[in-house]
Amino acid sequence: MFLADTHMHSTASFDGHASRLEMARSAAEHGLSVICFTDHYDVVDEHGTYVPAFDWPTARKQHREALDAGFPVEILYGLELGNAFANYDAAARAIQEQGLDVVIGSVHNSGKELGYIDYYNVVFTPDMCKPYLDDYIHQELALVEWGQFDVLAHLPYPLRYMRDRDGCPASMEAYQEQITAILETIIRKGIALEVNTKGFEKSAKDYAALLERYHQLGGRLVTVGADAHRLHEVGRNLPEAYHLMKEKGFETVTVFRGRKAEQIPLPVL
Repeated sequence: MFLADTHMHSTASFDGHASRLEMARSAAEHGLSVICFTDHYDVVDEHGTYVPAFDWPTARKQHREALDAGFPVEILYGLELGNAFANYDAAARAIQEQGLDVVIGSVHNSGKELGYIDYYNVVFTPDMCKPYLDDYIHQELALVEWGQFDVLAHLPYPLRYMRDRDGCPASMEAYQEQITAILETIIRKGIALEVNTKGFEKSAKDYAALLERYHQLGGRLVTVGADAHRLHEVGRNLPEAYHLMKEKGFETVTVFRGRKAEQIPLPVL
């Protein structure tokens, strides 16, 4: 069965827990066909501090070790570019790395007015959710207008912490107009939408609504990634995501090679 996990982290990320060699071995043991390492370069880090450049030498060294091991899995070379809005020049420099297969664009932190704080580091209460979601949607709209990346990552991301971790009654229902604008923009620019399967037991309903709207608007480029930071997370919930995509009318899953989208028929489950 074809299984592509195209959002994966190693110790080349600040929050990774295993090397690329170890993660690739786990992917082979799980029977994955394709993986892509997309380690974090957040232009402002988890503490809100500006980071002028990504540590490409560490990523290159680890990537070569994973490739040289000869595992029966295709290993692609990518980057998760977070918080580009904090300094678009630094973001643009980072993606000049030679040989990139994909650049994932994401928002992990609030904007400047809320202190560039990583959502992971916020303990949310119900009254905090709206100002943070307002800010998040503003950053997402700015990110897709900039658009110098290939895949829009985990659009429901703040709910992972507001609702699923901290138990707030948070929802993105009030932002449907803006979400439609985000989806229309990525369709126009040829940017794929990601189904992120981290915590999929709780977020599947969010992605069901997103996929339905995206398909209605004419979007067809969908990637799937487990957002694994640990060995046991590699490839988690990929079949469930493929099943959801089929339910919503999609026939293919997208993999980027050399920053070009390739659409591959969804496997028979």
